[in-house]
Amino acid sequence: MYKVNFYDNINMQINRFKIKELMAKKKIDNFSELAHMLGISKNQLSNILSKKYNPIKSNVVELAEFFNVDVVDLLENGKKRK
Repeated sequence: MYKVNFYDNINMQINRFKIKELMAKKKIDNFSELAHMLGISKNQLSNILSKKYNPIKSNVVELAEFFNVDVVDLLENGKKRK
């Protein structure tokens, strides 16, 4: 039986301004430094934060855990898809 997951119905575009705000709180100077801290390439981070792509859920969860925030807090307006 398929369990309905709350995150299945959420727009997965990440709010770059929120990421920058969280980076400032952790004194992370740039996206290259953040990518290094996450153990990913700058290109991969760029794709995760891009408006062109919906990142995979595990990447969003990893960012949320890194910043110690709820996943919804990272998403564009935290809006659910219709």
